[in-house]
Amino acid sequence: MRNANPTRGHNRPAFAFKRYCLPNPAEYYDAQGLKLIGGGEWKSAVCPFHKDTKPSLRVRLDTGGFRCMVCGVHGGDVLAFHMQRYGLRFIDAARALGAWEATR
Repeated sequence: MRNANPTRGHNRPAFAFKRYCLPNPAEYYDAQGLKLIGGGEWKSAVCPFHKDTKPSLRVRLDTGGFRCMVCGVHGGDVLAFHMQRYGLRFIDAARALGAWEATR
């Protein structure tokens, strides 16, 4: 059994996810080319995850949450959408959206 080394990696910069740095959901989805329609809490758009002709993707602009009523893709915020749309890992998507920062 190896002993834990408390100084291991101590000089490397620390990184952290900064949720408050994620883009505003309305601005993010607009920049992604989604034309959101409808009133109320949930808006509708053509789903970019499958060949869609009628708006089947539902999006909440307060949280960024989304769900497609046809293909079933879903997530709780713009980070989850970005990860799924572009096939990115969490850290890579957070970096791309400006929400991954060095803390030291």
